[in-house]
Amino acid sequence: MIKTVETDSHTKEKIFMAASEIFEEKGYSGARMQEIADRAGINKALLHYYFRSKDQLFKAVFIVLLKKMFEKITSILREDLTFKEKIKKFLDENIEFMI
Repeated sequence: MIKTVETDSHTKEKIFMAASEIFEEKGYSGARMQEIADRAGINKALLHYYFRSKDQLFKAVFIVLLKKMFEKITSILREDLTFKEKIKKFLDENIEFMI
């Protein structure tokens, strides 16, 4: 079977979603690569093929989450709100993100 870009991207997405859920549930120290592989429906060797270490996988998940957070911040700053309203909305979004 020849691996396609679509298959590759689908596998990475499954890993990313599984890792996001497990990091959220158990934190970095409680997350296990085997559990992430199991949840993604792949074997651990394939997980390590895409992400060499738990640290590398965590960084990938964290970067995507930070990008989403910065997109929200940017959209808040562009809104036609008073400075006080922007600060309140910014804090609300940050609190929600941290939770």
